Amino acid sequence: MVDASPARGAGTPRLAQEATVDTLDSGRIVVSNPAPGRGGGPDEWRLVEELRLGQVDGTGPEVFGDVHDVAVDEKGHIYVLDVASKEVRVFDRAGRHLRNMARDGERPGEFRYSGFSPVYRIIWQPPNRLWISDRYQQLSFDSLGNELSRSGQPFGPGMPISGAALQRSLRGGTIVAADARGFVYQQVHVSDRATQGDETVTHSLTYGVRLPVYPEHPDPVLPQDSLLLDSRVSTSTSGTTSRSGATIWVGGVVKVTIPRRVWAFGRSGTAWLANRAAYRFHEVTFAGDTVRTVELGNPPPPPPDGSDESEFEPRIVDLEVSPEGWLWARRHQDDLDVDPAWDLFDNCGRYRGDVSTSTRLGTPRGRNWDSDPMELGAEGVIHGIARDALDVSYVLRLRLESARGTPIVAEECP
Repeated sequence: MVDASPARGAGTPRLAQEATVDTLDSGRIVVSNPAPGRGGGPDEWRLVEELRLGQVDGTGPEVFGDVHDVAVDEKGHIYVLDVASKEVRVFDRAGRHLRNMARDGERPGEFRYSGFSPVYRIIWQPPNRLWISDRYQQLSFDSLGNELSRSGQPFGPGMPISGAALQRSLRGGTIVAADARGFVYQQVHVSDRATQGDETVTHSLTYGVRLPVYPEHPDPVLPQDSLLLDSRVSTSTSGTTSRSGATIWVGGVVKVTIPRRVWAFGRSGTAWLANRAAYRFHEVTFAGDTVRTVELGNPPPPPPDGSDESEFEPRIVDLEVSPEGWLWARRHQDDLDVDPAWDLFDNCGRYRGDVSTSTRLGTPRGRNWDSDPMELGAEGVIHGIARDALDVSYVLRLRLESARGTPIVAEECP
């Protein structure tokens, strides 16, 4: 057992409490943090707003319709994916509009937007590649909007739903992360359906897939590594009835299990997984090895899969990883009008405190489980989406720092 308290300099905030580190026989590192004393204190963290993009009225590029994602390149240029306008708008670091790109269409340099894909993502990959994807298509562009690669195909109104097209869509997935080592990370959903009589049971599996992007072949291609991230089960019934001489299908969904896990991909080629009901985070390689576990407050084991849904009490709604390896665990909140709050762990897995904001950053989309994504940059710089009471979208840049003004850094671990 190792005491994980660091040597502190004059400008470094103290730890919220001390942590202990154990190394298991398997080689897994377990970082145990005592139950936190959240909020307040001289070393609390704060989010300072540096930039706000968005207007309620007008016709300029700063008037957004429905922002789904934000990406930032090394120059600080901000890429805003506005699905209502069906384009990506580019702004410089100061918020001045530069250009539009990835407009709706199927010609080179265009992206097909459709109502079949509720989740769209844009991801910046150094040194000069912007990915835009949904579940069915993955395109990349340079910073000027020139198309670099295209894979998959649009899947929406006007396109015939064929078995081949569906099969291709299941091989692809939404790109949710990328790194400077040449890998992209996809979130892929696969369903397995079995019907017996009038009842149909569907197992929906979510995988994280890591794909290399080769300079000579810019599309993600095999080989690929995959991790099972989450699974859900839905049960539905169907039948027919006759009315006025016509046969009518009747039925509906009887039960759908709630999502139980959160995950995020780090810059070192690993994934972080956690059950929503427990403050226990596992760093997992794509070979399936758990190399580190971070715990907060000796959390009890969550209810097993298949247990009564009423026993499941979610505590975490989202997970993010900064370039320095800091974990941001967003707390579950039943009242979505309450200010969002995150628990912070440094790159060594030590609990550093919590932070909240009144900006409505990362509001759950459609008041469900899926929050608007955030872009965590170096030294605590954050770009994200905020929505006001009228559901108007804004893009924010905030900086996480201690009350002493110290930004996030990669700590030296014991």
